[in-house]
Amino acid sequence: MIEKREAQQILEKMLGKGVSFRPDQWEAINAVVNEHRKVLLVQKTGWGKSIVYFLSAYFLRKESKAVVLLVSPLLSLMRNQIDMAKRIGIIAETVNSTNSTEWEEIIERTRKNEVD
Repeated sequence: MIEKREAQQILEKMLGKGVSFRPDQWEAINAVVNEHRKVLLVQKTGWGKSIVYFLSAYFLRKESKAVVLLVSPLLSLMRNQIDMAKRIGIIAETVNSTNSTEWEEIIERTRKNEVD
């Protein structure tokens, strides 16, 4: 069971000391990680959906070694998300139109459990 206090510490590691969850971010993370529920999260751009994705991925990966797949339509957002994930130790990779020569290597590293 992940406590909000522990999630808060990881959030601060990602974004800096003193930041806090926006309304409903912790509730979405809790539903996915602790209650093992499916969650449909619809929010405006800039609300902080990536925080929910990556903190959920962080705790799920820590708990079960499950690989988490995040689908994003924007290349710039992918780069931004990968940088944020690295701050908390998530090994994230991207498969997109700009790195097709790396796809097989990324897929193989994922099969070997080397990618989160």
